[in-house]
Amino acid sequence: MRYGPDNPKVQETLTIIRQLNANPALPNMKNYLQNVDVLDVEAHETLQQIFEDVSTMPEEELNTLAAALDAESINGLEDILLIEQSLDAYTFWPDVTTDRELGQYLADSGFVYISEDVSPYVDYALLGLDYYTNHGGAYGPKGYAQRTGIIDPVFKAVIRSSDAEESAIAFLPLHARQVGKITGQLSVREVSETYVEELRCAKPGRRELEQMPYLEGPSLQEANSLAHKLNAMRKTDGEYLKFLAALEAEQVSTFAGALAVADDLDSYTRFTGDLEDYGRDALRRMGTPQQAIDSIEGYMDLEDFGRVMMVEDDVRQTRYGLIRKDWGEDFPRQKQALEIGGLT
Repeated sequence: MRYGPDNPKVQETLTIIRQLNANPALPNMKNYLQNVDVLDVEAHETLQQIFEDVSTMPEEELNTLAAALDAESINGLEDILLIEQSLDAYTFWPDVTTDRELGQYLADSGFVYISEDVSPYVDYALLGLDYYTNHGGAYGPKGYAQRTGIIDPVFKAVIRSSDAEESAIAFLPLHARQVGKITGQLSVREVSETYVEELRCAKPGRRELEQMPYLEGPSLQEANSLAHKLNAMRKTDGEYLKFLAALEAEQVSTFAGALAVADDLDSYTRFTGDLEDYGRDALRRMGTPQQAIDSIEGYMDLEDFGRVMMVEDDVRQTRYGLIRKDWGEDFPRQKQALEIGGLT
């Protein structure tokens, strides 16, 4: 969506750009605002949020942001917004603005041990340059920022309250400091007094998440909680795909339902083998010793047995693999009969 050239919002956008460029703590901001499309509605809204966040930042956060912007590859306003809402992922070393100062800081802080005897002979500029080359980061006007945490947003949320005319934009999961900023911006005391007007996937191309923003009834607490859980799942091999498979098999249509599945993920088993593998797994669950399974392999139709047991166990085919529920309520009745994909 675009504004007409004479729309007052265009002048407002230009004013925000001028104010951000004039901020003495962010002398490099102008480098990243040169090609803003002032007629674009989304650009205006994103700029408003950047300005709102920057306006409430204490000095140390502004100094960190100035260096962090140069430490990353900025490809638009969303990248700026994501970085300034993720400053907890950066370590900032004040008064370190050159390779030599970085090298001296590494020595003084004990990060690199250098004895007093050899200290006069150390090339601190080379030491700093070597660290910079291997660890990245960037020097800002007031110090050095290095990303030491993970920035992995799941959702981008447009958040509103009944007490404020303007909305807030935030990437989820929220960092702790962002919660206070949002409640202040929306003139409420508690996050529970806000609501999510719009939810999108934070990163284009994550097709497995495309339907999740359309689940019914996400409060900010629910959306934020699910974002935290999804990031945690991705740290354990197979958990994320198991969640997506369970979500599909349970025919979940609400955020509350998605959270319930996430909290009860241990009750599901995602299966990636073939029918014979499933037959062996079924025998093991029946208590058959492995030695006995090995001895009957050539005399038993494990494939047919696996097919029968899949039906018996109500194994469901999903886009993310086969899923079985080991305890709790049964899967809901399937809307349409499905074959065990590729295994019949």
